[in-house]
Formats: sequence, C-alpha cells, structure tokens
Amino acid sequence: MYKNEFIKKTIEGLGIDESNPRLGIRGFEIDNSKSEIDCILVMGLNLAGDEKDTESEKKNRTYLYSLRNETIKGSPYIYNPYYRPIYNLMCEVFDKDVKWPWCNKDWNTLKTEIENSDDKSILDKIWEEYNYHKRKKVTIYMGDMFYYHETNSKKLLKKDKDYSDYYNEMLSLHINYLKNANKNIKFIYINNAGVSNSMCGNSLKTVEEYNNKDDNSKIPIFYGRIISRGSMDVFSKRRLVNEIKNYLSKEN
Repeated sequence: MYKNEFIKKTIEGLGIDESNPRLGIRGFEIDNSKSEIDCILVMGLNLAGDEKDTESEKKNRTYLYSLRNETIKGSPYIYNPYYRPIYNLMCEVFDKDVKWPWCNKDWNTLKTEIENSDDKSILDKIWEEYNYHKRKKVTIYMGDMFYYHETNSKKLLKKDKDYSDYYNEMLSLHINYLKNANKNIKFIYINNAGVSNSMCGNSLKTVEEYNNKDDNSKIPIFYGRIISRGSMDVFSKRRLVNEIKNYLSKEN
C-alpha cells in the first residue's frame, strides 16, 4: 500500500489499481523552509499527460514551473501555458511578491537535483530565476484533486458520480499538510469549474471560509475555473483579482 497519502487517496477516489501506469508518483510536495511561511494553495483537477509523464516524475525531482515568456525547446520549465497565468495572476494580487516552492530550496540542493534531470542544460537560466525570486514573500503551492496523468478530464471522472465529498477530503489533506509544516495559507483558489461547481452544489457563491478545527483559523476559498488556456477572459480575471484583494484587505 502507498505510504503517500495523496496517492493513496487518488487510488481510492478513482477506484484504480496501484500499478496503474498513469498514477502519479510524488503527490503533493512542499519545501521545508522554516522562514518562508506565507503561501497560496491553488487546486486543479488532475495532472496532465500520460505514462511518459509518470516516468518523468521519477527522473526530475523538482517541479520547475515557468516564470518567463521565453521558450526553450525540449524543456517544460519555460513558458508552461498552465502555470504561468497562475503566477501572473498572483503577481497582481501580491504586487509581484510571489514565487514557486523550488525558490525556497537551498541552491546546492536544487542544483544537484537539476544536474541529475532533463533540465541540466538550462541550469544557468534557472539560477537567474531562483536568484530573482528567492526573497519574495508568498509561495504558490500547486495541488490536484487526483494525482493521475490524463489530459482529457472527460476520461477521468465517472458520469453521474458525485465527487463533492472526495474533493473536500482531498482539499483537507492538502490544508493539513501545509498547516503541519507551519505554513500560513493566505487563501485557496479552486482552478477548475467542474470541481468548483461540485463543491458549491447549487450555491452561486464564489468564496467561502474553510474552518480549521485544529487552530480555529479560517481560510478563504475562492471558487473559479481554469485561469489559463483561454478559459477566463480579461474582465473575469480582473474581477477575481479585485475580489481576492478586497477580501484580504478586510482580513488585515
């Protein structure tokens, strides 16, 4: 049985065997920094790709999300169309004071991981990004409801099955994991319309508070749809940014 609670939960939720070749390997990972505590949790539906991407998880120990517009042939690190729009939106919310978790790592540790991965040829470019972002204050953590590689989400979920309880349970796993590492979650964004609709039911709410019973804290959850890939127009993004900033300003 898998020791990784996120992979184990995925197996249960999809009703699949643990030997499935598209099943994720690593689940949800965070940095172990003690000083970088403020963060955002963005939840998607599942990992894109196929069996090849599962194998890639084994080789490339660090998730290097894109931070710039430049495209480097053969590397998923630069200009990732899914992650970059999320980064841009969070930059608007926090006045560019955001970064990805790999920027919190010790450089020697990160350098060793990259040198043993497919991204070793662009180590100098990664260093530039690392050096620029390492002092930013808010870390963006990316989670998924299912750690399973499938680009076509219609092939993932069973028709007419209610996943709302599962989504809430998986979200709680992510929240508890961050809380146990003493991370301060500023807010959560659900980056998938189907997940948002399932969790909200018939309600038209776009935000609610998650009540953490362990420390009596309340974490705002913003429900939405995929920010990238043309699924959200400029007006909707601006409204989302304003809604988040207004909420955070009231909290302060």
